[in-house]
Amino acid sequence: MKYVYLTIIYLAGLTVSSLGLALVIQSGLGVGPGDSVAVGVAKHLPITVGNVMIIAFVILLGINAWIEKKRPKFESLIPIIIRGRSLDFVLYGFLKDVSFDHWWAEWGIFTLGLLATSAGIAVYLRTPFPRIPLDHFMMIMNEKTKQSKSSVRIFAESGMALIGFLLGAPVGFGTLIVALLLGPIIQWAYKAARPIAFLWSTSR
Repeated sequence: MKYVYLTIIYLAGLTVSSLGLALVIQSGLGVGPGDSVAVGVAKHLPITVGNVMIIAFVILLGINAWIEKKRPKFESLIPIIIRGRSLDFVLYGFLKDVSFDHWWAEWGIFTLGLLATSAGIAVYLRTPFPRIPLDHFMMIMNEKTKQSKSSVRIFAESGMALIGFLLGAPVGFGTLIVALLLGPIIQWAYKAARPIAFLWSTSR
């Protein structure tokens, strides 16, 4: 029964993080660093942001396997597809025609999106199920460099923000905020979600 709870928590974490990403994108204050690459590519090709993410994550899946000198974690295709499809469902569905005319509304949605993304990622990372390749990459770099999760994420997302800017994505002040704060908030939320790991350990 505990694995049922863990599965629900896992799916909820992925879905909430996708909702957060969509809110940040729709706020108009600048897309997140990682998302900026997908948004930039989607501007030049007839493809959705979520589908670009799916393709990019599959490529990163191979890169992670090469770094670890292990077989590709094909089970990660599960969260890859969930993240890409749920992001498109929210971005091109519920939020398709939504716009925010006041600065306080933009910042409110942006803040909510940032918190939802961080909480969703931290929660699903606490379960024993497959990780999205980007999050797994962060964990690999965290172990190999002995740096904190927040430091690794800041460095990686700063690089992705530059690529997104060069691709013409709407990189703004909000992008900088996400690059600087997403990692630390995930770090805090990851610690706060420790009871989920306890549930996992007692289920074996």
